[in-house]
Amino acid sequence: MHRICFAQQSWEEQSMCEILAMQGVFGFISVNNCNNDEYSYRNKDSQGFILCRSVADEAEVLTLLVLPQFRRNGLARGFLDLAIIKACKSGAKTMFLEVEKDNNQAIALYTNMGFEQIGYRSKYYNNHDALTMRLLLFHFLKGNRATKKNTTK
Repeated sequence: MHRICFAQQSWEEQSMCEILAMQGVFGFISVNNCNNDEYSYRNKDSQGFILCRSVADEAEVLTLLVLPQFRRNGLARGFLDLAIIKACKSGAKTMFLEVEKDNNQAIALYTNMGFEQIGYRSKYYNNHDALTMRLLLFHFLKGNRATKKNTTK
């Protein structure tokens, strides 16, 4: 799935295994038509996933993807909502992510959820520049959903 969504910057299987073994890493996956048995899980369409890491009072979105045929249905927002809740429960006060500077749909989603640009990384994704974004999680700690409407500066 990673190779389909990030052809030029995809992680190899070994890298993915190393990341999954790191302390504080968690994730969520969406599977289409899964019957909750191992055979169905392995043989049905995965729709996307998010991997994050939470250490001390910070969390980071390591990767977030939704396969092209399942996009524009709220899966990415749902993954972020779940990751934010999990990060808050683990004690994180801030969440960070990097996004390719030309990925306007992702940037719009992140901005709508309350992330703000705090940095710029030249050639972060091979020859593509990235934005570093941050979400202050105090809205979630108070039980409020972070959106542009209730985010304060």
